[in-house]
Amino acid sequence: MNNIYFYSPHKRENFDRFSDKDGQNNHHITAEICDELENILSELFTFVIINDFDNMSSDSILIMDFTGLNKNSWRSEYPDNLGLPKELLVDNIRVIPIIKKRQLSFAMEILENGFDDFIHFPFDSSRVIGTVMNTCRDIDYENELISLYRIGINLSNELDLDKLLQEILNVSIKFTDSDGASLFLVLPESDPETGGQMMRFEISVSKTLGNRYQKYVMPVNNSSLAGYVINTGRNLNIFDAYNLSKNLPYKFDPTLDRKNNYKSRTMLVVPMIDHKGRIIGAIQLINKKKDPNILLTSDEISDKNVLEYDHKNELLIRSLGSQATIAIENVKLYGEIQSLFESFMEASMRAVDSRDPNTAGHSRRVSKLSVAIANHINLLNNGELSRYNFSVNEIKSIKYAGLLHDFGKLGIPEKILLKEKKLYEEEVANIETRLEILKYSENVHNKNADSSEVIKKTEKVREAILNANAHAGLTGEIYEGLDEARKTEIILFDKSKRPVLTDVEYERLLSSRGSLSKEEFEVIKKHVEYTFNFLNLLKWPKGFERIPEISRFHHEKLDGSGYPLGLKGDNIPVESQILCIADIFDALTSKDRPYKKRISVSDALTILKDEAEKGKLNTDLVNMMIEGEIYKSIIDDTETI
Repeated sequence: MNNIYFYSPHKRENFDRFSDKDGQNNHHITAEICDELENILSELFTFVIINDFDNMSSDSILIMDFTGLNKNSWRSEYPDNLGLPKELLVDNIRVIPIIKKRQLSFAMEILENGFDDFIHFPFDSSRVIGTVMNTCRDIDYENELISLYRIGINLSNELDLDKLLQEILNVSIKFTDSDGASLFLVLPESDPETGGQMMRFEISVSKTLGNRYQKYVMPVNNSSLAGYVINTGRNLNIFDAYNLSKNLPYKFDPTLDRKNNYKSRTMLVVPMIDHKGRIIGAIQLINKKKDPNILLTSDEISDKNVLEYDHKNELLIRSLGSQATIAIENVKLYGEIQSLFESFMEASMRAVDSRDPNTAGHSRRVSKLSVAIANHINLLNNGELSRYNFSVNEIKSIKYAGLLHDFGKLGIPEKILLKEKKLYEEEVANIETRLEILKYSENVHNKNADSSEVIKKTEKVREAILNANAHAGLTGEIYEGLDEARKTEIILFDKSKRPVLTDVEYERLLSSRGSLSKEEFEVIKKHVEYTFNFLNLLKWPKGFERIPEISRFHHEKLDGSGYPLGLKGDNIPVESQILCIADIFDALTSKDRPYKKRISVSDALTILKDEAEKGKLNTDLVNMMIEGEIYKSIIDDTETI
């Protein structure tokens, strides 16, 4: 019920008359006007007399006496002299002046200047009540429009379909004072037996019975009210669901009522239609109530309190249904885009895995461990890491950056990417040829050569080269064999000389990092920039713009020894620091690769600790991962540390 305020700058006991600064009786505020107005309105409204505007409630009506004013004088008196604040407009308080009869031009002036209506004095009770009632309807109508506008914004911001459907029903119940509501959505699939259209019961909300979320699929036909509405696109406004004429094309199914000891009397079912005119579902409202807080726990309570849905309810729910349809379609589209995005991630990982099968699954494991670390940080209440709190989108950014961090390896020459040993196969074949020539040249050009000694020398050199090539520890014997191979020359058929082991080959066997030479490792390092350049081409949605940056810096170290930019300390995003630790751990503990053996989890953790102590990795992150045993999230067979 709206409040009706009557304004007077004087207290009621001093109502007689008051004058303006010139002593003229322009404000004809009398006890007679106030008392008579109160008698007319107090039975229908809360009538309050005020002499200031401090305690007025919103969505109310303010009546002011203008009987002492006219078309020419009201502007100088309203609102400044009367002190009416402009903030009343914000609170949706409508002002109705009281004017004298036969002031037609004054009445038109009032309406043209933003007042909602006017009341003539002497009063006509019916006219006063009619004016106030119409203004109340205007207030309610404006509130409904504002609510629809706000609801539209709120619905469009919700990206979780189940939460969205829940909100749609909650709003529908609030708008219509219903006891319950259900929502049905049309499915893209057809009935495999009949080929007919199918719909799914998505959710039901009831103040009396509670909420139901168990979904089930049913055909779109006239055996249900929602099916009929979806088939025809027409509203159904039912006064008594249990007394429907048998001649009607639709039916009411009381199964759920009987199961829950409930009775659905009045019902309003409205189709949800998209911008192309397609019906995507239906909203079904049940039992409009006099008092929205009453629970319909018995037939007697229902008989007294259930009302019929009016045309205004139909229009409101139809309008809400249109907004809800847009929101639902947006959520579905978002879900499809999300699925496309996830499938792109999967395809990208598979592309990298197919290029380098030895590291298959690495990106997925790094992503999983990185997300686990980030989620653990969100649980911390103290310590240096507790200053970080990752949002849902930031967690997803870490996930996607982990999945794509090695995508740039597609740009690395396959010969280098898949290199298993320090020397390429063709280089080993060339060395083998030179060793055979060594045997021949020693016997041909040195008449005193002992064939057995020549073979022994050749095999010693071959063994040293092959051991060094296979990443064996470089013992003194191997060093000696490599030096001898570099110094020993063979004589070719054109009489030219060439060492058994060239300087380039010698350096690779001694100085390679794993299977890669310094030059080749520089090529491998470029995968980070290849990844960044590719990811930077994508138009990332809001909240995911930092994915290229996070991926780019996953090989940076806190002491500046990393790459590609040699960043130090806090210049490296914490997300990249997390990725770096996860990347190293999985590289150390994943399955054997041709160029390295898998090491134990305990040894890998020791290496991480050592790197942290040297100032290369974030000590807090490493300690948290170890103490919280977060690393176990990517280990199939956990070791006892």
